[in-house]
Parts: sequence; C-alpha cells; structure tokens
Amino acid sequence: MSENKEKLELMNCKQVAELLQISVKTVYSYIGYKQFPPNLYRKLGKKPIFIYDEVEKWFLAGAKLLPRNCKNNVATKEKE
Repeated sequence: MSENKEKLELMNCKQVAELLQISVKTVYSYIGYKQFPPNLYRKLGKKPIFIYDEVEKWFLAGAKLLPRNCKNNVATKEKE
C-alpha cells in the first residue's frame, strides 16, 4: 500500500477550544446549537471529533458561525 496519502489530523473539543481561544463549554454550546458548519466535525458515538484542516480553513475564512438554532427543539424566549 502506498504511503503517499496524507494523514487526517483529528482534534477533540479541548484542542479546538485551545486553538480558537475559547472555553470548552463554548465549543459544546456551538455544537449543541448547531452553530459550527457541519464540515468541521463528525460525531463518533456522542463525542464530536474535529477535522483540523477544515477548522483551519474555516478560521482563516473568517470563522463565521451559523445562526443559533433552538437546542433540543426547545424554543428560547427572547428578553423584552
């Protein structure tokens, strides 16, 4: 088998938090509210695993978050 294939570099939530200089809690919040673009990570069971190259491209392109969706299909009240 050829060794020319690039090795996929994966990161956990703690590593992503350190890279983006945010808290691990914030990473999980972005996942829960589906604010990260879907190409950044995959779930392995319940654990999110991030793809380094995709996170890097997203960050260099301006790190835009998706609009916040209601977590677990529960509507949040807006403050009046």
